Amino acid sequence: MSNLSNINRNVPLSKSFIFIMAVTCGMCAGSNFYNQPLVYAFSESLDVRPDQAALTIVISQLSYAIGLFLLVPLGDLFEKRQFICLLMCATGIAQLAIAVSGNLYTLYLFTAVATFFSIAAQVLIPFSSTMVSEKQSAQVVGMLMSGLLMGILFARTFAGLISTLWSWHYVYAISGGLVIGLASIMWFKLPVSTVNTQLNIKEIYTSLFRLMRNEPHLIRRGWIGCFTFAMVTLLFTSMTFILANAPYHFNEFQIGLFGIVGIAGVFSTRWAGFQISQNNEQKVATVSISIIIGSWLLIYFAQISLYIYLCGVIFAYFALSALHVLNQNLVYRISLAARSRINSIYMTMYFTGGVIGSMSSVYAWKHWGWTACVIIGFCFAAIVALLNIYDHRQMKNS
Repeated sequence: MSNLSNINRNVPLSKSFIFIMAVTCGMCAGSNFYNQPLVYAFSESLDVRPDQAALTIVISQLSYAIGLFLLVPLGDLFEKRQFICLLMCATGIAQLAIAVSGNLYTLYLFTAVATFFSIAAQVLIPFSSTMVSEKQSAQVVGMLMSGLLMGILFARTFAGLISTLWSWHYVYAISGGLVIGLASIMWFKLPVSTVNTQLNIKEIYTSLFRLMRNEPHLIRRGWIGCFTFAMVTLLFTSMTFILANAPYHFNEFQIGLFGIVGIAGVFSTRWAGFQISQNNEQKVATVSISIIIGSWLLIYFAQISLYIYLCGVIFAYFALSALHVLNQNLVYRISLAARSRINSIYMTMYFTGGVIGSMSSVYAWKHWGWTACVIIGFCFAAIVALLNIYDHRQMKNS
């Protein structure tokens, strides 16, 4: 029995409901990025080195990736509304625990717990695509991805503002309350899916490896997503180092505010969703990758001109967001019944890129400086371009 059997895909979702789901995705995903503009606030409050505080960024990405692999596949087994709300409540409680952390190790611990359970958006997004017709699916996924991106961007600004006005502790206290509140709204708004009685936990995880073995297209798009997000986290992480030091000396709020330029990505997700619905997938890939490569040439001048750096970041966010929407829509087509597991594989690879990008940024900045960060970012972009060409040829020949 399908766990989607009682959902009528011919009834369009209301705009207000799509908006609520987009906000939920933004809160869940965005909460993983509060720590990025707060590195120096952690350092001063807990009396530790900035590179020790910056490890919270690596922990966030690593824990999230583990959660994606272990928890998201269960969305194909459990009733989705209950599962999503349970994950959100666990995240909210862990964030409240972060708010009262008094040393670096409790901060590490509860950061890991909060981000491990914060994968609710990655269950909700594929679930939303099953609530509508296949033609509407790309646009709904694009809207939820816009909300997710907005959450990430404004999370940084919110964290910087609250930290500057009061303390970083309040950032997590407020967020924890909001996430729990949104969980209650989702409980009453989401449709109830039927539990799949044909699967058990062992079969779910066994099928993950079967999908990885039998769907090379999924793995290729996963690697593209991996190095795409590696660029995103390299940009996010190094942005704190660039703007907090000479010649800018920005505070936490200013650093977070600067991240709002990534709102360009919101427009790109809608553009990408429309192009994909018109069967222009290769156009999205070509335009996005070309812009990504060009953006690193501008980003190189970050320590010389804030305006050139700003333009580079805007172009990068636009292209990276469009490419992510393309990847998700391509992999969702593989199987309707296995979308949670497919999303788990793809997003685990995606956020593994987050670990690679954040670690590369912290290490390269500490040992070699900004030029090394840019070279690494440009290499990531070249890898994405080569992988996309290879995937396109393989799909064309299959």
